[in-house]
Amino acid sequence: MANASRSAFAPEALICHGDPPAECRQVVERLKLDLLTDDDSLAANTLSLYWRDGVLSLGRAGSREHPVAVDFVRALQQRRQGPELLVKAVTGNLSVKPSVIDATAGLGRDTAILLSRGLAVTMVEENPVVCALLDNAMDRLRAEPGLAEVAQRLGLSRLNACDYLAVNRADVVYLDPMFAVSGKSALAKKDMQLFQSLLGHGNDGEALLNAALASADFRVVVKRGTKAPPLAGREPGFAIKGKAVRFDVYPLKSLKQLVKA
Repeated sequence: MANASRSAFAPEALICHGDPPAECRQVVERLKLDLLTDDDSLAANTLSLYWRDGVLSLGRAGSREHPVAVDFVRALQQRRQGPELLVKAVTGNLSVKPSVIDATAGLGRDTAILLSRGLAVTMVEENPVVCALLDNAMDRLRAEPGLAEVAQRLGLSRLNACDYLAVNRADVVYLDPMFAVSGKSALAKKDMQLFQSLLGHGNDGEALLNAALASADFRVVVKRGTKAPPLAGREPGFAIKGKAVRFDVYPLKSLKQLVKA
């Protein structure tokens, strides 16, 4: 039986296709999940973790959709061409590679973009299920031939973001807070819908922004929807706008000082 004390939005079980390896069993023990060989015994749409061929993913029992996994290797190999606005917001469009704390790491999508541009990134994520997905992706990244140097530039903290920022610093702190918004334009893609089911929506924007501003040496960058108000109502120094998102930038010192250094 599933753990009765578990959150209604937490996975009920881990489904392992084949003999579960030690890494799979460690996830089961850490998250206190049931270990099953299939999801036939689970109610339809039950949130579950899946383990197949060394990949940990999150999905829903009986769904036709493929479960969602974090995949840094694939993201680095594809090197998406669209997210240049993020890189510009973080680096100031200069030939600098600031250290970055991604204080709301989530599924690591934006972290992968920054890694692909040569930056060192520390992800902060306190949800244990999401950390398991990120850990698994980092293991696969470390095992990929030719990507050892990239793996060395990636770290993960399991602390609460505000707690981590209170005792750690970086050149840039990046925030992509998940807040509930209304309207058809806010309908999330499949992976984000799963993620929101797991985490729900945060409401600590002011505390998070204050912690980021106290931790960053050069700037804080906040990802927002194009029509969303500034985080915690605090106007940024400037914004870099795209069609679907914008990046609010709170400059503290000029990144040109990194060029001179």
